[in-house]
Amino acid sequence: MNYRDYFNIDPEYFSSINQAVIDSNPDIWEKYYPHETFVKLIKDTVNVLSRKQKLSIWVEGSYGTGKSHAVLTLKRLLDASEEDTHAYFEKYPEQLNHDLYNQFQRLKSGENKIITVHRYGSSSIYNDNSLVYALQESIEQALSDNGIKSKGAVALKESVIAWLSQP
Repeated sequence: MNYRDYFNIDPEYFSSINQAVIDSNPDIWEKYYPHETFVKLIKDTVNVLSRKQKLSIWVEGSYGTGKSHAVLTLKRLLDASEEDTHAYFEKYPEQLNHDLYNQFQRLKSGENKIITVHRYGSSSIYNDNSLVYALQESIEQALSDNGIKSKGAVALKESVIAWLSQP
């Protein structure tokens, strides 16, 4: 006998989320179950966006614990239409309540546009310099994808030159 004889396993289940899975299944985020830690991630995001806590969130964990899928789902929720966001929250009413949805949606529909920056994998990051470069590259790509012609790279370069030029 096999496990499939005892359990209903989703035929579209992926044991790990990688860039190829994300690219070939753009709606996979809708299947992500909002467990307690993910709900806390959403609440932390609400607090960050409303400036109630530090302006960064760090997601960490062992291989295979669902970090990539969780972050992808959060990114898609931030980018999603009001209808898609509402549908996700309604799909899991015991985990995601109306108050949290209202707070989340209010921040998304506020006067400031939220631009999400997502980069899958860190295998090309070896030191502080490559981390800064990877962050800058990802931010530039997100700005470009949203039709914003950024001068961020020039500003960063000028700041580094100015700093190095100091005695």
